[in-house]
Amino acid sequence: MAEVLRTEDVSLRKLILLLADLTASIATAIPKSLGRTDKYNVYGEKQEEMDVWANELLTKKLVNSGLVKQVASEEIPQPLTSKRGEFSVTLDPLDGSSNITSNNLMGTIVGIYRNTTLPAKGRNQIAAMYFLYGPYTEAVVALKDGVFIFIPSGTGSGSKRYFCDGKPHMLPENGTIYGIGGLKQKWTPRVQNFVQSLESRGLKLRYGGSFVGDFNQVLYYGGIFAYPELVDAPAGKLRLQFESNPIAFITERAGGRGSTGRASILDVEPTRIDERVPTYVGNIDLISELEETMKM
Repeated sequence: MAEVLRTEDVSLRKLILLLADLTASIATAIPKSLGRTDKYNVYGEKQEEMDVWANELLTKKLVNSGLVKQVASEEIPQPLTSKRGEFSVTLDPLDGSSNITSNNLMGTIVGIYRNTTLPAKGRNQIAAMYFLYGPYTEAVVALKDGVFIFIPSGTGSGSKRYFCDGKPHMLPENGTIYGIGGLKQKWTPRVQNFVQSLESRGLKLRYGGSFVGDFNQVLYYGGIFAYPELVDAPAGKLRLQFESNPIAFITERAGGRGSTGRASILDVEPTRIDERVPTYVGNIDLISELEETMKM
């Protein structure tokens, strides 16, 4: 990891390496926690024990790191602030936590801003990443030089925890898979028409119930993932600050695009910290086709 991060400034390197160590603790703790709490997050969703624990671990360590001025998490109603630090960080501490019981994929999503007050436009991010807790823990990091995929080294901490071939990863040109969230009967007619077009060309459905898990397949195989507008939820489900902005940033750095169906996700002017947006991320040609469909 050190070789890829060497062109970044010291403070950003320290922040990314701190996140690498903290998420390693989350990956280790997941098999030990299978219960639910009696608490709900700010969106009215029942919290897993791991949701609460992961949120407290990440937010407290970041606020106390001396690197981070502001931390916003989807598990708490308002951002936390520190007296010191130059970064603002957004977190989905445990994306896909409902998959714990069925032992399916989960992850942590992070957006990083410098000298910026949250909520903020995704275009202002200087880095974004996710850690995928699967058969092994994978780190996907988007920096100014591109998107880098890190796999575990098996030993060490910090920069020695992961290794990478040093080559920026790009989305394959010809996408082969798609995933669409939400109940099919609640998709709008425009979304249904777009999905029919994808299926007619042989794209294969892949959907597992965690944003990072489903997007990671798009990152490797090309295609599109969406949590679209629904007839009873025009803004969809995904949160702009905590989920859509970081993944859209990663997508663009990998040669793709992120869209609300009408414009770039990264250019959305946020009105509140818990704002939701329809979210479509993937290959440029498929996103362009999606936007044309949404005009009909």
